[in-house]
Amino acid sequence: MHIAAIALHYGKIPTELDQEQVHEYLFMLQQRSITPSQPYFKHTVYGLRFLLKSEGLPYSYLQKVNKLPVVLNKQEVWAMLKGCSLLKHKVLIGLLYGCGLRCLEVRSVKLADLDFDRRQLKVVQGKGKKDRYVPLSEHLIRGLIGPISMIHATNGL
Repeated sequence: MHIAAIALHYGKIPTELDQEQVHEYLFMLQQRSITPSQPYFKHTVYGLRFLLKSEGLPYSYLQKVNKLPVVLNKQEVWAMLKGCSLLKHKVLIGLLYGCGLRCLEVRSVKLADLDFDRRQLKVVQGKGKKDRYVPLSEHLIRGLIGPISMIHATNGL
């Protein structure tokens, strides 16, 4: 279906298309006012890659380029933390950035998961539904102990 769509678009079989035409078609798919779903786009790329590979034609230009994540510097992290007015937001940012947690993982963190003696945090049912331990830095521990003490004092624990 996906290969047929590109063939109909250009009026020729996809193996006769040059790299620029393929990129132009894929760009057009992404820019449509009614954007196709992400799976549709991916299946188009996978189908083209399979066709070109099976015909012995070059297809490396269709390989996914893995981009490195953006890493914030110390000043940027401090600016983010200073911009928070609520303590819970500072704690969330500290755990997200300091432990490399995903958004869904930080939402499920409980006080019992923090082990300050071992300097680690237990991540329960993270990516792939797996549990894992991540290290807690001394700086993050100092930042967490204050809020936790306040919670205990407020709740009478």
